[in-house]
Amino acid sequence: MEMLKLPDTILGRKVPTDWAWWMKYVGQVLTSSLLWTEKHDVILLNVFNEIPENEAGHFDGVLDFYFCGDIPSADDPAPPEKLLDWKKDALRILGDFRVYAGIDLTRTRMHWWEFMAVFNSLPPDSQIKFAIQHRGINLGRIKDPQEREQYARIKRAVALEKIDYEAEYDEAMERMSMSAG
Repeated sequence: MEMLKLPDTILGRKVPTDWAWWMKYVGQVLTSSLLWTEKHDVILLNVFNEIPENEAGHFDGVLDFYFCGDIPSADDPAPPEKLLDWKKDALRILGDFRVYAGIDLTRTRMHWWEFMAVFNSLPPDSQIKFAIQHRGINLGRIKDPQEREQYARIKRAVALEKIDYEAEYDEAMERMSMSAG
């Protein structure tokens, strides 16, 4: 790829490139509760306005475009819980782009890959990166009860779905002690 030449086609077919479009019509569908086959068809229809003959190739092309040429490996374990929701995290992302990049997403149009480059370069203390990091913490690995409660409180504050993490931990510990005894 030429430097600064961002793709605008998938398998030779022109596709939308705007960040907001990809977030809404691909990102939100991928993170939805639809069945995988439903996601597949909805995404192909959104991107190409049809189910192309070479479905698998076109879908792989869409994923390649969505992940900016860096599709996660099938060997990478999926996180046990959802870490990002484009819709629910929109205000965090909006604020972080304004604070850290000086970009007002309500007025800015940019290529999806440009958006993702900025998103991925947000610092760890940005709201969205902080939320993602804390959503992914495995409380079962934190042995100190006070530290675990502190992380559970943070995890509840940034959770996408309301979960009582401390009760979940206690139940897991109880199951472990019952199976050991």
